[in-house]
Amino acid sequence: MIIIEITESNYQNYLDLDIVAFSFAFDGAMGEGGGIYIVDRDGQIYHANYYRGIDCIDTIHIKDVIPVFDDIKFGLFGNISNNSDWISVYLGYGNHLVLVNELSDDFRKKVEDAHYKFYGELFQYWPGFVLDLLGKEKGDLTMNDIWAIVYPKE
Repeated sequence: MIIIEITESNYQNYLDLDIVAFSFAFDGAMGEGGGIYIVDRDGQIYHANYYRGIDCIDTIHIKDVIPVFDDIKFGLFGNISNNSDWISVYLGYGNHLVLVNELSDDFRKKVEDAHYKFYGELFQYWPGFVLDLLGKEKGDLTMNDIWAIVYPKE
């Protein structure tokens, strides 16, 4: 799997993505502080970070890549979508997911069927769920798998 890196230097190349889901982490969130993961309709995953790393995307350019970003109100303990085409899901510990409404019912069903026992488990599994709904993956891709690609051990 290839994950495409979006940075301040190249964000202009990614202004027309057909985004179906994205996650956003506050700079102090558990996991990857400042991490943004985008899934497009073709199942391609993109990564950006506005807080950590070299050539971080500037926060003012996030909305250029993710236009609906301005319609979401992110808080420390949840988020609200002010756009009826998108739903927002709090993933816990400063992490947020925003999902195109057309996938929301099937996504909720997958979450219910998973019977998570611990708060924050959905954070780990949301990418596989979205890819499965798009018919691109079996549904077992986790954030740990993605981090192993984005931040390989040397």
